[in-house]
This record gives sequence, structure tokens and C-alpha cells, in this order.
Amino acid sequence: MKAPLSPQAPGSMPGRPRNRLSTARRPHSSPTCTRALFWALLIAGLAGRPLHAAPSRPETGLPSAPEATAAAPPPPAEAPGTLQGELGPLRIGLLGDLFATYRLVGRQDLLFHEFELSRIQATLWASYRGWGGTNITVDTVRSSGGRSYFGIEGDAIVPRLKWAFAELTPLRHYLSLRAGLVPDLLLQYAEASWGYRVQGPIGLERDALYTPGDLGANLEVALPWGLGSVAAQVANGEGLALREQNNGKNLTVVLRVAPLRHQAPDFLLHALFRDGSLGTGSAANRRASFGLTHASPHLGAGALGTLAFGYGGLGERNAAHFTAWLRGELPVRIGFFGRADALWPDMTQKDALQLRLIGGVSYALPALVRLVVSYEGTLGLGALAEQVPAITEHTLLVQAEVRL
Repeated sequence: MKAPLSPQAPGSMPGRPRNRLSTARRPHSSPTCTRALFWALLIAGLAGRPLHAAPSRPETGLPSAPEATAAAPPPPAEAPGTLQGELGPLRIGLLGDLFATYRLVGRQDLLFHEFELSRIQATLWASYRGWGGTNITVDTVRSSGGRSYFGIEGDAIVPRLKWAFAELTPLRHYLSLRAGLVPDLLLQYAEASWGYRVQGPIGLERDALYTPGDLGANLEVALPWGLGSVAAQVANGEGLALREQNNGKNLTVVLRVAPLRHQAPDFLLHALFRDGSLGTGSAANRRASFGLTHASPHLGAGALGTLAFGYGGLGERNAAHFTAWLRGELPVRIGFFGRADALWPDMTQKDALQLRLIGGVSYALPALVRLVVSYEGTLGLGALAEQVPAITEHTLLVQAEVRL
């Protein structure tokens, strides 16, 4: 099925090594020579294979437009963590991942550490002869907030329906109609470019500017000659956590332009405006975002600026946000990444700034696992420096990303 310009995730993990190397000692060879030969062959073998440290994660589960596959081809059916097959006229796929985390946090001269199951996510999708398809995605969340007295079994990990939508593509990838619990029109492109969802949500989601999905409908039309697309969405506006609370509906319009459509089809310029409301009082909840994203198997980069007219449930509060990131891949399955998120929660206090800095490295094992080590620092500047409780925090994360 050909969905219009669905974001293609930044690569796929390598398969199992083709050759097994043996450390058995040959006659008349010294242990030192044997070990040197072993490591030389191992390094040569790794360096000579195509290596993709970032696991492929097409979050919608549906194929991307043809012009996007040149820079980031979809993973083959036999790729680790991906099941695809034919059932009569249907093409069916199953994707899954698991994030396991060890977290060491320093705040107010105190250290706290914990083991955490950050996420389990599974996606089942099906398409029918390029004319339509469905997607059902389930992930896990905590049943209540960290300081809540209410929840399922106190604070248990419970499944959540993240996306559930049907899609029609009557004009191939040129037109897409989606309805149900539909994905956000911007977050997925940022996630595909960032490529390290295991470290945590992208800044736009983490700082409560956008949510992964909402109940409503999408319409997306591809521009001629592969120049980009125009998309519109009508949704409740309460996101995944709340049911509808007022009669207003969120209207979102996005323009995407691919200025290098032949050389780099996944380099996109984004312009978004959302007219929305939140809560029983219909508080203003409008957004305007501008920026760029690039996603390829070996490189991802992006920068997005957002103005929020209504923030934190307060319609009279205006906020601003800027996020920029870079990830890359080195030989022998080693990756690196960095990101900076800047949030001005109240534009009447322009010196009040929350700054988040993230940096780390990863190592992809030959099959289903990627190991990630990262540092995350959150700093309060200006008026936020004296906030109680303090927001200044330093965190070390040691994580395993497992593709199921």
C-alpha cells in the first residue's frame, strides 16, 4: 500500500554475521599471534559489512511514498524484529519493541536509581492491494502519575491503545484518508529523524506541545512532482489521555516541502498551524511550528521551533519551544546522538528558560538488540532557577532496545 509521505524511520539493524570466526589455535601458532589474527579478521569483517546502528521503526506500519524509498528503503520481510507476509490479497505486518532502562538521577544533592521498563510497543498492520489498510498499535504506560493516589494496582504498567485507524488511498500515494485514533501530523517525522525513541520522547512531546495521536480524521494530498504534501486533521484535541471535554475541535494544517526531492527526498521543510482548545472551559490551545527534518539510515538531523498560544491548560499563557538534534552512525555498529530542548513556559518572563541537553552513544548487536548509554541534564535558568521543587536534574541512562 502506498501511503503519502509517511515518515520512514532511519534505518535497520544488521542481520546476523555471515561467517563465524573461530579462535581455535592452529598448530605452531602462538596465542599472541592467534588473538591478533582473530581481532584483525573481526574488525575487517565488521568494517566490510553494511552497518545500520539505528533500528528501523516505521511508526505507522504503512509503506512510504515511492520517492522516499531511495534514501531509506523499507526493511526486508526477513529483517530482525519485522514480520511481513501475504494472506490472499492482504499484506500483513507485525512490529514490536521493548525498552529496558537503568536510570541514575541526581537532584538537589540526592541520588536516586531504578530499573525501568520504559516501553513495550506492538504494531499490527494490513493493506489491501494498495487501496486501503488498517493499523493497530498498543504500547504501555503507568496507570497513574508519580504522585497520584489513584490507579490500577497503585501504579502498575498497563497497555494503552496508541493508534487505531483505517486508511484509504484511492489515488495511490497521492491521496490518503485516515480515520480513527490517528497519529499526529508532525511528531512522527521528528521521531524518525531523531531515531532514539528509546532515550525518551522527542522534546515536542515531552514538553507537552503535541501528543502522539488523537481521535479524528486526516486528509493528506501529495504535491506534484514529488515536491511535498499538504495535510489537514480534525480531531477532538484532548490527545490520548483524556476523552472529549468540550464541543470545540482541533483543526491542524501542515505544509511539507521536499526541496531536494531527487538527492535527499527525506529532507523536509515543515510549516504547521493548529487552532484548538482544551478542557471543559475550552481554553486556547493553539500551535504554530516551523522547521526541518532529515532522516536517512546513517544520518538524522532536525530543528523545530514552536509557538504555543495557550500552554499547560492556561489559555492566556503563551510559550515558546525550540528543539534541535543530530544523530549519526560510525563503523562497527557504533552510533552517536545529541539533542537540545529549550522551553520558555511563559513569554511574559522571557528570562525563565528550561534547558534540556542530551548526548550519548549506542552499539548495535548483530541481531535484535541495541545498547544505549546517554546523559541528560535539565537546567532552570532565570526565574526557573528558584522554582520549588527544583527542575535542575542530571541523569545517566543505560538502556537496551530490543526488537521483538
